[in-house]
Amino acid sequence: MASAAFTHWLKAKRRNTFLLSALYLVLALSGGMILLLPTFFLSYLAAKILVLCATPMNHFVTAWSGGLAVFGQGLIFADCLWAEREDMSILPRWLIREFLHAGPRLTLEGVRQGSRAVRLLGLDIETCANVLSYLASRKRSASREELLQAFPDLIWPRLIAQLRLLDGVLFLRADVSRLSLTSTLRVELLNYVVEVKTAADFEEEVPPVAVAEPKKLAPCEILGIAPGASLAEIKIAYRSRVKECHPDRFAGADAESLRLAEEWTKSLNAAYETLVVESRNGT
Repeated sequence: MASAAFTHWLKAKRRNTFLLSALYLVLALSGGMILLLPTFFLSYLAAKILVLCATPMNHFVTAWSGGLAVFGQGLIFADCLWAEREDMSILPRWLIREFLHAGPRLTLEGVRQGSRAVRLLGLDIETCANVLSYLASRKRSASREELLQAFPDLIWPRLIAQLRLLDGVLFLRADVSRLSLTSTLRVELLNYVVEVKTAADFEEEVPPVAVAEPKKLAPCEILGIAPGASLAEIKIAYRSRVKECHPDRFAGADAESLRLAEEWTKSLNAAYETLVVESRNGT
């Protein structure tokens, strides 16, 4: 069971994360609306010219133009959702998309942050605190079976959805069947964890796939993403994971930790290149 201090820490983290998400929601929506004005105005002018050319005697030019402008904004939002942002094969098209997508991108990010803030209000503090305390007390990742054995009342899909709201939790394997923590979060949590060892803790454990052995993991498992993930998801996962194990962060650590960091960095780079090629080839 998590200590009272640990539970208090998680409540404070939820409050701070909620406030940051709410602030981001306000700023992103405000900025998005401001950036949408130029594109809406241009869409309205283009629609008005089109309506006047098609039906010069139309008495509802303003209404038709406004409707077409709103429809045009909807198409821009749809293109923003499905287009790959870093496609620079045709420079003018890329620049036009960057200009048109600035407002929708900010608006959609604001909506996502608002959704996160709402879900944070329903965070199960006790369950998440117990699981985080359990993960922090271990030196390796924990499998779904181990967590369900330690906490029989866990509802796995609900737990995963809630832990995704907290920064620093690592979801390993394509089916998210193992969980671990980043080194930063683990060090922070160890101040609140009182580790109680039993005889089973001293037994030699040989996990099926150790987290410290990236060569035994598939590229998707190394990045912690599902098979068939989009190019954007691959890039986001790579940037997040490579920051945690970059050798520069272990400059003052022992030789074994530095070796593992270098091994993980090489494996992450190789996995990233493999998945990017597969994604672009549609395989």
